[in-house]
Amino acid sequence: MKILLHSDYLKLVEKSGVGRAIYHQKKALEENHIAYTTNKKEDYDIVHINTVFPCSFYMSKIAKRKGKKVVYHAHSTKEDFKNSFLGSNLVAPLFKKWLIKCYNSGDLIITPTPYSKKVLAEYGLRKPIISISNGIDLNFFKKDHKDGKHFREKYGFNEKDKIIVSVGLYIERKGILDFVELAKSMPEYKFIWFGYTNLNTVSKKVRRAV
Repeated sequence: MKILLHSDYLKLVEKSGVGRAIYHQKKALEENHIAYTTNKKEDYDIVHINTVFPCSFYMSKIAKRKGKKVVYHAHSTKEDFKNSFLGSNLVAPLFKKWLIKCYNSGDLIITPTPYSKKVLAEYGLRKPIISISNGIDLNFFKKDHKDGKHFREKYGFNEKDKIIVSVGLYIERKGILDFVELAKSMPEYKFIWFGYTNLNTVSKKVRRAV
């Protein structure tokens, strides 16, 4: 069995949760000695699609015509898309219709959380949905005193500072507005946010918070 891991515009999504999920998928396949490729010109048995661009949908249709099985990874929902970027609420209903079209083109839908599985179940999708966490790399996320010291020196914190960190895009659903308000109400702690989004694409509230 050989898997085709397919994602369009990888450079665009590689720093997002989708990008990390693809990295973890590669590691999982390697650790379980399952052959895979990212080259759609190679032969494969199953295509695992992680994006919802038009090219991704057509990749699904092409694979089905060739008699291949299609796993569609549902990283996105209409509910997640809302309150993300300027105009996102206006186009959210159309985005939902597109997601249904993409996800129904597969044989199986994987989604990262039980919550997103519940949301997608209400879309009336015709294909089975399972929930599998994107996971984290425990070898990377472990305490390292040397790195911790370097972090504090780089960002101007001392050894006694209590630091609260969040990571994500500058969008409302990532909690940046709550994060800022929490920082205002708890001056005894140090707050730092890692992530980036072009501020021309977000709401005035988020721009003000940043």
